Amino acid sequence: MATISDVSKDLESMTVFISDLIPYSDDVLSKPLVGTWSIQDLISHIMGWDKNFIKTINQIINNEEAILEEHHDVQAFNEASVTFGRKMKSHDLLKGAISQRKQLILKLNLVSESAFIRQFHNSAYTLETFLQEMFIGHDRHHEAQIKNYLEMVS
Repeated sequence: MATISDVSKDLESMTVFISDLIPYSDDVLSKPLVGTWSIQDLISHIMGWDKNFIKTINQIINNEEAILEEHHDVQAFNEASVTFGRKMKSHDLLKGAISQRKQLILKLNLVSESAFIRQFHNSAYTLETFLQEMFIGHDRHHEAQIKNYLEMVS
């Protein structure tokens, strides 16, 4: 079982990865690599989930009813996140995504260890397992896609 500190470090690695993308040109960042999605779209997609999940973490911190599950309409949520990101300059988006992830980590570190490991009502997850599967695993999946693409274009 991972601790809040362990999970925070894993989540923080995405900010380092995104920082490493800053030297790339807008052309590289905005060219489709997965279907119609570009690096910018993938990062915007990740940022959208981070922003959304901060609300859940706030509920946990405030001892309110929180639900740990995927968004009820993943497709629409992803499309909205990508649309939002396409309205931004790519490098502003990267900086925004780093900031959003850091906010998520700051909030996570306000959660008690007991709340972090408890089973959530009507959920198969604890906060720890949810973050491991839905965020860290998700981050690694998209990191691999981006790395593979960047290896092909360099």
